[in-house]
Amino acid sequence: MTTADPATRPQLQLHRITTPDDDNIGRVLTLSNAIFSADESTKHGSLSYRRDQLSHPSSFIIYLTPTTSPPNDPVAFLFVLPRNYDPPLHNGATEGLHIWLAGVAPEWRAAGCLTTMVNELNDIGVLTVCTYPLRFPLMWKWLSRRGWLPEQEFADGKIMYSRR
Repeated sequence: MTTADPATRPQLQLHRITTPDDDNIGRVLTLSNAIFSADESTKHGSLSYRRDQLSHPSSFIIYLTPTTSPPNDPVAFLFVLPRNYDPPLHNGATEGLHIWLAGVAPEWRAAGCLTTMVNELNDIGVLTVCTYPLRFPLMWKWLSRRGWLPEQEFADGKIMYSRR
C-alpha cells in the first residue's frame, strides 16, 4: 500500500485506453470493482461489458499509475462514454461525453488524482458526470468547488452535472 504522505508518495503517470482489446482494461476493472464492491458476474462489473463500451470510437478510459510501478497497477481511473441528453443541457447541447464512472484507491484520495484526470478532458466541449450527493458527498463537494453545475435531478437522488 502506498503511503498517504505526499512527501514520500511517488509521482503518477497518466495512461489512456481507447480500444477494447487493451490488456489493462481488466486491471482497471479490478480496481473499480474493489472501490465500488461490484461483483464481476454482474453487468457493470464484467470485463465483457467494459470492452463493449470501448467499442464506440468516442469512448476511452483514463487511469493513473505510480511511476514506480508498471502501467498495469492503476490507482485511479475514469470511464468516458458518449451520451445523448434529453432534455438538452442548459447550454442547448443534446450530445457530448460523460464520465460514466470514476474512482480513486483509498490510499490515493486527496492526492489530486481526480483533478489530474479531469484536466486531461479540458479539450472536450460538452462533459457531464452524475453522482449521488447523499451517498458520495466528497464527489459532490469536488464538483461544486470546481464550478460544475446541476443539469438534471433523477428520482433516485442522482444528479447530472455539467462542466462550465
